Amino acid sequence: MNELEKINIFRQFTDFNELELKIIMPYFEPKKFKKKSVLLNAGQVSNEVYYLIKGCIRLFCEKDGEELSTYFFTENMFAGSYDSFLSRKSSKVAIETLEDCEVLSLTHEAQEELYKVFPKMNEFIRKAIEQRFVLLHDLFISYLLNSPEERYLMLQKDRPKLLQRIPQHQIASFLGITPVSLSRIRNRVAKK
Repeated sequence: MNELEKINIFRQFTDFNELELKIIMPYFEPKKFKKKSVLLNAGQVSNEVYYLIKGCIRLFCEKDGEELSTYFFTENMFAGSYDSFLSRKSSKVAIETLEDCEVLSLTHEAQEELYKVFPKMNEFIRKAIEQRFVLLHDLFISYLLNSPEERYLMLQKDRPKLLQRIPQHQIASFLGITPVSLSRIRNRVAKK
């Protein structure tokens, strides 16, 4: 991926001018990962966050030997274990690719360097983190206020393509239900 391609990607969601983008872009390394690549294991400190150009990445944790999906990242989203990346503490979640992925990777060291050479980057990172906070807050509130069927319907409305891309047992764990319960919900929704 050349600099112009990277700049065009970032133009989609920033108001940085061309000169600013040329300062920023060398800090983001293009990478490709095959499907089922482990990007981070639980217990490790996250040293990278990823801007997802193509593919799907899953954040998950394990409890009693069972994987619980906590979030799915798709194109034009930043993916990573932000709490570990920012705090430099061990991650409670693991990260894996569900599809072949193309990303722009930002290391913790590169981010810290960017803060020094380009202070406006603080605002950009803050906005990315705020966006993630809002998504996670909405998800948390949904678990408190909505039934599993309502959560499924919201997912179907907000991210319909995700339902085609993710294995059903992972969708079920994301919704906090069993695959059998998800099947029942899908049957009820289909009959309506």
